[in-house]
Amino acid sequence: MKAKYFFLCLAIGAMALFNVSCDHGVTPSDVPAAVMTKFQQMFPNITAKWEKDKNGQLKAEFYSDYHEMEVWFQKDGTWVMTKKDISVSELPKTVLDYLTANYTGVEIDDADWVETPTEKYYLVELDKDKGNDIYLKFNEAGELIQ
Repeated sequence: MKAKYFFLCLAIGAMALFNVSCDHGVTPSDVPAAVMTKFQQMFPNITAKWEKDKNGQLKAEFYSDYHEMEVWFQKDGTWVMTKKDISVSELPKTVLDYLTANYTGVEIDDADWVETPTEKYYLVELDKDKGNDIYLKFNEAGELIQ
């Protein structure tokens, strides 16, 4: 009996922690009009799943042209950032050459194309042993910038 109670408490605690640490879903009707208008201007005819992060920014998640995308906005409709998941084959040759020369045997876990009001870049996540992922940022020409 004690084991059942322990695991029940553990499960409830885990769900509570998960709920506090994650983005919270928002229904489209709860998205501020300024945000929805800006989103529809940027991505007409797209339906998105909406979330609000702990800082109050709203994030739209959707698929477009076979890519998973995320777009962040301030509550007033100001666009913050767009992130598009891309395949490794969509990375510029210069990025792939850099990774081959400097990270032999390290697997590419994720690749994204990111746009903000001030910059555009590729973000590459390398899966290193023991969960010590490496994040590398490359400019539009494929040159390492961070």
